[in-house]
Amino acid sequence: MTPEQILKVLKLLKVKVPASQQRSGWVVASCPLAPFTHDGGTDIHPAFAVKKEDGDPACHCFACDFHGTLGELLIELHAFNKQHKLLEPELSAALALIEEADNAFALDLDGPDIEEVLFGPKAKPHVFPEWWLNSFPPALEIGWAHAYLASRGVPDKVATALDIRADGNERRVCFPVRDFAGRLRGLHGRAVDADTEPRYRMYCQGGSNNPEIWLGEHWIDWERPLVVVEGPIDLASVYRVYRNVATPLFANPSAPKLRRMADCLEWITLFDRGKGGDAGRLKVGKLLAKDHVIQHLEPPPGRKDPGETTLDELVQLIAKYVKLDEILID
Repeated sequence: MTPEQILKVLKLLKVKVPASQQRSGWVVASCPLAPFTHDGGTDIHPAFAVKKEDGDPACHCFACDFHGTLGELLIELHAFNKQHKLLEPELSAALALIEEADNAFALDLDGPDIEEVLFGPKAKPHVFPEWWLNSFPPALEIGWAHAYLASRGVPDKVATALDIRADGNERRVCFPVRDFAGRLRGLHGRAVDADTEPRYRMYCQGGSNNPEIWLGEHWIDWERPLVVVEGPIDLASVYRVYRNVATPLFANPSAPKLRRMADCLEWITLFDRGKGGDAGRLKVGKLLAKDHVIQHLEPPPGRKDPGETTLDELVQLIAKYVKLDEILID
């Protein structure tokens, strides 16, 4: 969205936009969620900002810790607003502006070399050196990491196939992220200890990372149905029975990131239960339903996400939609 479009949306949401506090690359404002999530119901010192970027822009509030896109924010507001009915016409108008900006950013993808389409010929993707990855030992060689993966139902065969590593300094199990050409473009870490923040970390190398890359790009078969999950442990769970699985590493990825995988014409979403998964399902349906076959699945009752789903439950859930691969167990 352009700064002008962002300001129009914020005006519809009736929030204060102090001109004196605008930062390069961001529009600063009081938080639209303040009446529902802030102490006292106000945001006296504006702590909310929207990024000036194409499509559905990212936004964050440093007071209530909301983090997502402007479209996700509207979903939150709609949920809070059901009883009060204070902004219903304005919410509809704001959503229309976001959809207009998102649709204007639609890309006609002609192949997997999407980096050039997104960033132009002058943009050079940051490729992580293999020696840097080798500074993280294989998770199966580190006791606590191996034990954690076992506790999450990740077999050794899957850990080896995904090349899962361990970060001993932060006690994270780490998943190498490679692009369509197999180049190392990132490392995504998941904290083992419950009190470690942030729980997920996208590592930088040389001060750079590549958030547009999916985990699973380099093994995807475009001719088979694509199973899409939210996170790396979810991917490892599905990988036990079906290899054509990938994750954008976010619950509700941006439109360009979704379109990066648009050459797969049949999608099966298996997002988490809850608002984050609902937002992801809504985004996939909105952007891809016209030209793709999409099936939305949810984990079985009592399971929050695919990472908690047992092998038998997973087989029953997806076997009717895909031809399962050889099941990987220890």
